[in-house]
Amino acid sequence: MDARLQKVVDHPLHQFLGVMDIVSHEGCGELTITVTDNLVNPAGLFHGGVVYVLSDVCAYAGLLSLLKDTEEAVTHDLHISVMRSAKMGDKVVFKSEVVKQGRQVCFLNVTATVNDKTIATARVTKSII
Repeated sequence: MDARLQKVVDHPLHQFLGVMDIVSHEGCGELTITVTDNLVNPAGLFHGGVVYVLSDVCAYAGLLSLLKDTEEAVTHDLHISVMRSAKMGDKVVFKSEVVKQGRQVCFLNVTATVNDKTIATARVTKSII
């Protein structure tokens, strides 16, 4: 695993959220987590803030496979649409893909699914630095 990608997996927040492994290949990223007590809102459903964070992490993973060693990326903008909830014990799969990469900006799409049903989509814009 790329050292920068390993840093993403090892980040304390990502560990708390249950990120164990991330795939990054040819502009696509993927990660899977299981909804636990730490990840639900007061209604007992998958917390929207966690969906936001993990969508951002997955987008970064996808872009990381295309960045030069001297480049980094930061989130410039993120729009998310939550379409259905996930519940305790559900395995949520996040997949990202680069839609368009320029010299300074990259646009990515992220989809979160449970049992192949879309629960959320995100459009992420990253600034390349």
